[in-house]
Amino acid sequence: MTGSPATAGVARFLGTLPYILFQLPAGAVVDRVNRRRLMIACDLGRMLAIASIPLAALLGLLSVAQIVVVAFVEAGLFVFFRLAEQSAIRMVVHPKHYSVALSQNEARIRAATLFGSPIGGFLFDLGRTMPFLFDALSYLISLVTLLLIRVPFEEARTAERRHVLVEIREGFAWLLGQPYILVTNLVSAASNAIFQIVVLVVIVAQQHRGATGSLIGLTLAGLGVGGLAGSVAGGWLARRVRPNTIVLITIWLWAAVTPLAGLISNTVLLIAALASISFMGAVWNIAGNTIYFRLVPDRLIGRVSSVGSMTGFGALPVGALAAGLMVQAFGPTTAGLMAGALMLVLAAVTTAVPSVRRGPAV
Repeated sequence: MTGSPATAGVARFLGTLPYILFQLPAGAVVDRVNRRRLMIACDLGRMLAIASIPLAALLGLLSVAQIVVVAFVEAGLFVFFRLAEQSAIRMVVHPKHYSVALSQNEARIRAATLFGSPIGGFLFDLGRTMPFLFDALSYLISLVTLLLIRVPFEEARTAERRHVLVEIREGFAWLLGQPYILVTNLVSAASNAIFQIVVLVVIVAQQHRGATGSLIGLTLAGLGVGGLAGSVAGGWLARRVRPNTIVLITIWLWAAVTPLAGLISNTVLLIAALASISFMGAVWNIAGNTIYFRLVPDRLIGRVSSVGSMTGFGALPVGALAAGLMVQAFGPTTAGLMAGALMLVLAAVTTAVPSVRRGPAV
């Protein structure tokens, strides 16, 4: 609409801001209300917000301001929906099936990420508002499927409601008493930031080698393929390998592979390296969420999950900023080695923590 990358960047920034702003209050809300109704309301709100874009375009009224507002609303409702969904899984799935259900959800997310961009590009070629129209229809499908689920998404609410800040603090207090979950959350957030550096290193290093945009896209697709494979295998592994063992194997594998991002010139080997990173990331997610379901009480799971989500999402803009500065100042190869050094320190510190070596008491 504007031809301005800066305007697009501002719109993208405002569209991701709710990922940081709304996590903690959303966790408190999820632990208070009927989660099924909350998810339905979020789907309805997102459907109407997204559908307003093709409608406004059809009427010749579409503006940048509307797009920014829609992006902010969609992201905000996503935060509430995602925490409610995570909290509800333990109520609709038998405990012995937790890892399988989480594996299927992880595979769904990874597949959507892998195929969503090319599908969106195809729809955009059909018309600039077509991706928004199909996105709105996707929320309608989600809304209908939620209406078909009849089991409760939460335990009976018996506790008296208190001030939202008190309830948020209760989630923090519980997390501080669980050193294993607290440490793995922080390690996950730190690794998310480092991987922002890895992705930019790969892009710039490939550009310096004369790779085309398509080849760079194919290389980065290794992250999606590895994540999808890890999500399929993650349920099986989570049932057979202790979660702290998965964490330690993952963090040391990342420490070994990260510095290679700017060094490997062979595309096939680079794809394999990126795939290994996301493979273990998916396995980590499944094992970690299984522990959440076994340890966190239902009355607190929204608030505890919201802290992990806030640190995880909050690390992304920090990592993106650091990536740009490091690659600009030192070049992709050196920046990749620096990211590897950071990951090595993170692996050593994680291994030194007694609660991680012992694992959770489940």
